[in-house]
Amino acid sequence: MIQPEQARAGGARRCTVPGCGRDHKAHGYCRTHYRRWQRHGEPLAAVPIADTGTSYRAALTQLRASRGAPDAQRCADCAGLAAVWAYDGTDPDERTEPGRGRRYSLDPARYRPLCRFCHRRAVLDRAAPVPEARRGAPALDVDRAVRLYAAGASAAGIAALLRVSPDAVLRALRAREVVIRPARPNNSRAF
Repeated sequence: MIQPEQARAGGARRCTVPGCGRDHKAHGYCRTHYRRWQRHGEPLAAVPIADTGTSYRAALTQLRASRGAPDAQRCADCAGLAAVWAYDGTDPDERTEPGRGRRYSLDPARYRPLCRFCHRRAVLDRAAPVPEARRGAPALDVDRAVRLYAAGASAAGIAALLRVSPDAVLRALRAREVVIRPARPNNSRAF
């Protein structure tokens, strides 16, 4: 074992495990080797340390730090309120999360804000290949939406039928100056 005096390079203490080079935490070890030493009685130097800066979770943390929370943005597809950052699938250096199979990128510019409805549709679109001519956001048939809404259908029902978000349906109805009904209470004891 290297003595702590030998681990000092340029004033900063380093882990004493040969080949580690991480910052010192305690007892001459970095955080990972110190925890291994606490649990097992030795730092398990032969077991490699996983690269923590490139995980799916770390990529999303870096994305939020650089571009902020997604709910402060508008959805890139329907212009509703965004809820999640969605990977656009264009990174040539794309990564896949082990075990879950989620695709992600380390480049924050490869993400776009999406509402939950558009995000779910994008995930399903990636899972089932669609011919190139049909890709993109579905067009909203505003005349049909107005007729259905006037007949008593809800905005959520119309959205599910036309494969668009409920926000897109409500925006289209307001643009046609249709009076929006108040939301029905979801209370089963109302009767």
